[in-house]
Amino acid sequence: MAIFKCKMCGGALEVMDGATTGECQYCGTMQTLPKLNDDKKANMYDRANHFRRNNEFDKARAIYEQILNEDNTDAESYWSIILCQYGIEYVEDPVTHKRVPTVNRAQFTSVFADENYKKAIEHADVYQKSIYEEEAKAIDEIQKGILAISQKEEPFDVFICYKETDNNGRRTVDSVIAQDMYKQLTEEGLKVFFSRITLEDKLGTAYEPYIFAALNSAKVMIVVGTKRDHFNAVWVKNEWSRYLALIREGKKKTLIPAYRGMNPYDLPDEFSHLQAQDMQKIGFMQDLIHGVKKIVGVKKNEETTVNSVGATSTVDSLLKRAYMFLEDGEWEDANEYCEKVLDIDPECAEAYLGKLMVEVKVKNIDFLSNLQFSFEKSKNYLKAIRFADDDLKKKLDDTLEAVRLRKENEKLESIYVKARNIMGNASNEKSYLDAAELFKTITNYKDSALLLEDCEQRIDETKKDKLLNEAKSLLGNKKIQKVESAIKLLELIPGWKDADDLLSACYIKIEELKREEDVLKYKKAEKIKKRKRNIKIVLPTICIVLVVALVFSFVIIPNTKYKSAIELVESGNIVEGYEALIALEGYKDSAEKAEDIYDKYSHSVLNSAEIGDIVTFGRYEQDNNLNNGEEPIEWQVLEIKDGKVLLITNRILEFRRYNDSFRNITWENCTIRQWLNNDFYKNAFSEINRKYILTSKVSADDNPYENKNNDPGNDTMDKIFLLSIVEAERYLPNKECFPTYYAIKEEKQLQKTYKWMLRTPAFRNSDISVVDENGDISQWTRHESTSVYDADIGVRPAIWIDLEKLR
Repeated sequence: MAIFKCKMCGGALEVMDGATTGECQYCGTMQTLPKLNDDKKANMYDRANHFRRNNEFDKARAIYEQILNEDNTDAESYWSIILCQYGIEYVEDPVTHKRVPTVNRAQFTSVFADENYKKAIEHADVYQKSIYEEEAKAIDEIQKGILAISQKEEPFDVFICYKETDNNGRRTVDSVIAQDMYKQLTEEGLKVFFSRITLEDKLGTAYEPYIFAALNSAKVMIVVGTKRDHFNAVWVKNEWSRYLALIREGKKKTLIPAYRGMNPYDLPDEFSHLQAQDMQKIGFMQDLIHGVKKIVGVKKNEETTVNSVGATSTVDSLLKRAYMFLEDGEWEDANEYCEKVLDIDPECAEAYLGKLMVEVKVKNIDFLSNLQFSFEKSKNYLKAIRFADDDLKKKLDDTLEAVRLRKENEKLESIYVKARNIMGNASNEKSYLDAAELFKTITNYKDSALLLEDCEQRIDETKKDKLLNEAKSLLGNKKIQKVESAIKLLELIPGWKDADDLLSACYIKIEELKREEDVLKYKKAEKIKKRKRNIKIVLPTICIVLVVALVFSFVIIPNTKYKSAIELVESGNIVEGYEALIALEGYKDSAEKAEDIYDKYSHSVLNSAEIGDIVTFGRYEQDNNLNNGEEPIEWQVLEIKDGKVLLITNRILEFRRYNDSFRNITWENCTIRQWLNNDFYKNAFSEINRKYILTSKVSADDNPYENKNNDPGNDTMDKIFLLSIVEAERYLPNKECFPTYYAIKEEKQLQKTYKWMLRTPAFRNSDISVVDENGDISQWTRHESTSVYDADIGVRPAIWIDLEKLR
């Protein structure tokens, strides 16, 4: 067993060898686990997760990539890179106290389109995959929210990156310098992002949408610092490393490191290729302002004629006004100014682009890729692409491709989710066929090809099971023709389950039936011959023999068996002695003596029982004959461990309500729990037997199929309890159950199965989960449910017995 740190809270997890998922006992989060096949890898994961939990995402990512260099099939490493790439930080939800993700490094790209996510899904097992998909969906929703907010933000010219407070929470010198820089740049007419002022009206909200918008729109970032540690502070580095990544992607942006009172060689290695600026240098601020204005300003071609310069200036000014109107969402004014530009220059691609942005109501060109529809047929787009330079063409092509990919992924995801839902709820061949048809249309999406194979295998298995069951039903027939039909069916499924054994049994059965037919024919003929010949001789003899046989059968043999049974009991062979007494069917006092040793008998059988055996323990009315006393309760053995055995009744003993009123209720407070642990407990078990029934912790399990926010209540301590969905799935492959005569009374039929209750809540806390008549756990919806007040739900009590006390 390996020790692994929780990737959400850092608590220690004990991980079983081979486990791929686990639940943290500290924060309660269900999470995926890496392949920890050696100490070196475990240490690398601990170190990487430590960096990631401290928001040092780049350091963490480097280690995850190192792990992948040694094992490129480790799904958890691919997923951890996703967490770093999107800056995922897990924070505690104040309501549920569980860890939920927040995004600190938003991207235009959806997590579902990320190659690392695709690799994680490709190499994950079914349990990991479920968690990855659920988390990715949450991250994608957060991303969409960030993009929606950031789209409304005005673009910036300059982004000032700095450290606001020191380790003691005091304001840094860097912050003061940055504020002075902000003031002077703003006075020059530049739009500057300075978090201390820009975000002061955003208190109580997430900052990421505004930081994301500013990083993507600003043409210049100035990183201010007076200490090496300040440049490498977690959130400072988070901003400038993201900005450098945009530059590496080809965005036209400039990063300027500005330092004071430190050696420039102490700047981060990532700045080695940049021209750093010493803020103590005379004229620094003037040089900085001049350089920034040059970068963000409009360049003029000094070689053009006076008229050209005037026209260009007019076009540039009008375009600038048009795009300022776009930033403010003043669509009519923006369109008017684009038209003015086109009156001067009918082939101005930027003007047509502006009209396209007005058409689709987008304030910034970068947000065109977030549209939910394609604009490739727009006349404004066609004109823009016709007259655009290579850079603008590439940007528009990339934008259209991003829209197309997202729409395609949304379509594929919709089909994928629908197919998985059908497959997850499938109970017959038709359902698997429907799911397979959908998976065939998206075989290259996620794990659809594997799920298609699984569906086809299930379809084949369902067909074979149907043939096998039909053959089994025919095998029980005593007509040769029926058994021969079973042979034909079994020959269609050679090697499937016990088909080969059944086929051999069919041939043997045919031979037996043929011999029986021959014997019957012979006996019938002989009987006719002898009937006339012996009738006169046989009658007197029969009378004598009958008298002797009666004496022998009803006196001598029973008396001998009775003595033998008593000897077995006296010699300590309780099991055989009890069964021998029961077989005497009330001869002399055999029933009373069997009753005297019933508890010892049931205890002996329990001590030697194995999983799946049927044993007896306790008594309860079952044959509906109140005059002959209560009958022994039959139990099915579900689990044997640590000197204990888990039992559930083999039949439904009662039909009762889960609760005596219709309301939201959990197992902790329902009336069926009170009845089981009081009336049933006292009536069904003698004082001796009650000593062996353990008080057990009964867990309040969530419903794995229904509303995860539905409160299952608290754990309880009980003698008698009902199974949960999780336990029923684990212990009972065959969940169908027949009732006793006493349970059904006269209203129901004995030879059919009935639904029985579980303790897990269903869609609502006013509904309960049940095992239905077909042995399936019903996944009720809000429109179809089993109420806690329904009166016809079967009860199958469960108990834990202490075997150590029985011995």
